[in-house]
Parts: sequence; C-alpha cells; structure tokens
Amino acid sequence: MAYCGLSEISRGSLAVWRRNLDAFIKTYRVNFIPPFLEPVLYLLALGYGVGALVQDIDGIAYPVFIAPALVSISVMYSAFFECTYSSYVRMYYQKTFDAMVATPLSIEDVITGEILW
Repeated sequence: MAYCGLSEISRGSLAVWRRNLDAFIKTYRVNFIPPFLEPVLYLLALGYGVGALVQDIDGIAYPVFIAPALVSISVMYSAFFECTYSSYVRMYYQKTFDAMVATPLSIEDVITGEILW
C-alpha cells in the first residue's frame, strides 16, 4: 500500500537495517557507553573546573547552568558522528556499501536501509 507516493519498505532495505542492528549489538559497549560518559566528563571538567572561576549566574551555580547544554551537545554530536563518520568508514575503508551492492540489493535498498537506521 502506498501512502503519499511512497511505496512500502522493501525487504532489502530491512535487511540493511538489520545488518546495522546486528553490528550495533556486537559493539554496543563501544557505541552505547561513551555517549553517556562524555557529558559527565564535560560536566566535571567545565562545570567544576572552570566553574570554580565563574560566579553564579542569576543565582544559579555554573554546573547547573551548563548541564542542559552539555547533554544537548552530546546528543547532537553523537547523532552527527553516527551519520557521517561511521558511514564514511563503511564506504571508504570497509567497503561495506560496495559489498551490499554486489548482492541482489539495489542502491535504493541500501540508501533506504541506512536512512531507517
């Protein structure tokens, strides 16, 4: 069934998505733990290190003031890094996309599967 001109997601696209999921599960510690530790380390370094030199801002302690920004920056950086650098590594060094296209998958399947991921 098509909706707004979009066709159903093909099995090939789901296979690409599943491949990315399997790769993520095998390396979940490397992919999952650092994004949670990074804002904590930034908070310790910037919040308490630099915060000792900065006065309170409108009655709010500096670590409390910058904590939401550090979390949002970490989330944006992690998403950007996953979309750009990991795709670059799979394309240039690992030749994963070349291997996928050498199978019965079409380029559209690979692109759609990567977008779904």
